[in-house]
Amino acid sequence: MWRLFPGEGYQFLQSFQDQRIGFLDFPGLELPRGDLAQAPDLVPRIARSQEIAKRLSEVPDTDMAFNLEDFAAARATAHRTRLRGALIGFYQEARQGDYVVLPEPVYMSRVWVGQFTTNTVVNGHYYRRYGRTPIPARAIDWLANFPENMISTALSQSLRHQHPFTLLERSLFVETFSLVHGSFVYGDRHVSTIYNDRSDFLDSDAALLGAISRLSAAASRSVDLGLPDLAVVDLIDILLRSPPIEYTCAQESDIHSAGFNRYISAAITPLVIAAVVSAVLGLSQSSSREALATDVQQLQIMNNAPNADPQCTARVSEASQRVLRMLGMDRTWALCEAARAANDRAGIRSSAPVILPPRPAQH
Repeated sequence: MWRLFPGEGYQFLQSFQDQRIGFLDFPGLELPRGDLAQAPDLVPRIARSQEIAKRLSEVPDTDMAFNLEDFAAARATAHRTRLRGALIGFYQEARQGDYVVLPEPVYMSRVWVGQFTTNTVVNGHYYRRYGRTPIPARAIDWLANFPENMISTALSQSLRHQHPFTLLERSLFVETFSLVHGSFVYGDRHVSTIYNDRSDFLDSDAALLGAISRLSAAASRSVDLGLPDLAVVDLIDILLRSPPIEYTCAQESDIHSAGFNRYISAAITPLVIAAVVSAVLGLSQSSSREALATDVQQLQIMNNAPNADPQCTARVSEASQRVLRMLGMDRTWALCEAARAANDRAGIRSSAPVILPPRPAQH
């Protein structure tokens, strides 16, 4: 995962977004063939591009013809050495499918996350300053952008480093993945996110998510250990006693405005939380207890992600169903009512959207 800075004064930001690319500030750069790290003339090529940039800033949109041989004696200054590292990272080491994070200026307060779509170098342009002169670029699918108040101080500060292109700190990977995917598995960590799209998030909403978290932990443990279904007589113990530490979640939240609760655990508990919240939000559309009973029977938990693990999906589905089976219709109805109220007021939604089968037409 990489951090890309959009040029001095964020000047390339709009070009990146409009052209769905990214590039470094190297107008007219001619990349050598083969391994860039072994190219003996990479610093002269950088010096040549710097001279082109300087001349274009003085006489825009002019054809520039500089012989590379004229820059053979260019010094490997500290600045050019740093640019050399960024160039190798961007045009060679970053691979198709890698994620890249891009900041906007502080006053615009948004962060973009994208993926490199190919390993091919294409031509980009910054017409305002460099006119028709091409800039070697990489195609990037800018997946989404997010308000900067949704990210941690650590990630925000990391994105302000004005190095052209560097690796993002590994400690920030989970947070960045969460921005794009919401629910996912990364290494041994399972992560999910519950969003509140409006600011009216109450203590009752926190209590609702806390109860679902406890129920999800108990159900996840019962599935992992091959235990029988959860029994309703155990409900009070589940809600009042702390679950085993391995089934609890680290929690990150920002709920003071439109925000989120993020759950992280080595167990499947976060994914079950997301599935149960999604299920009760979907089931809250049921018009009656009788309709709810039918909808619960038809409810399916699926993962349509390209690299979904069917065994993980099956465990999450079974644990989620165990929560609903334990509660029974009356308590599930009450939980759905609470979820509907939270959704109407605070915009509660899950990173695992539910899709209920269509109901038969009424005649």
